[in-house]
Amino acid sequence: MNLRSTKHAIAPLLALMLAACVSMGPQDTERYIFLDESETLFVEFKNLVDPIYDISMPDIAENMRELRRQDFMQVMQELLRLYELPIEVHLLGEREKPGDGPVLEIFAPRFEQDRFGDLVATIQAKLSRYGELNTLGTYSQREIPPAMASRERVDKAFRDMIRKPLQKMMDDLNRHFPSPAEKESVNAPLNELGKNESRVTDAK
Repeated sequence: MNLRSTKHAIAPLLALMLAACVSMGPQDTERYIFLDESETLFVEFKNLVDPIYDISMPDIAENMRELRRQDFMQVMQELLRLYELPIEVHLLGEREKPGDGPVLEIFAPRFEQDRFGDLVATIQAKLSRYGELNTLGTYSQREIPPAMASRERVDKAFRDMIRKPLQKMMDDLNRHFPSPAEKESVNAPLNELGKNESRVTDAK
């Protein structure tokens, strides 16, 4: 087997191993996560490039990955302004760790131009809060790149493409903020607990 065929054989295996590593971890909890407006939501983004580039051209692969990360950050900042979530949101740097609060983990196993020339984006989003985990979903988009495009137009095409799955994700994330009726239901056990403690204190 020559080197070229070996790379093609190894690449799918590496992609599966990397995806499996990201998918490992806490499993979904039955309890639905409601976000508290008094907290800070930390947003973590990780993305991959085609393993063939990682093997044969690591410097180019790293540059491609960083360009797509910049595209994600720009689009995510735009969407956060548009959606005006009722919670403080902090977009984490690449090596930055989340603080004390809920975490929105966004993983992009694909955010690239494939071998057919199409622009493709697949993102997987999970929301965790103090040991509980809800999977928001997997969101995908495929676009044909602009013809005879400059670097600027290609970058814009990537941003336009990932905006669509991120908008769907933001719609799902919005559902994790309780309505007034849901707030009352969520707080009911705490209110009852407070009443019981007050009765015990009064009895003493």
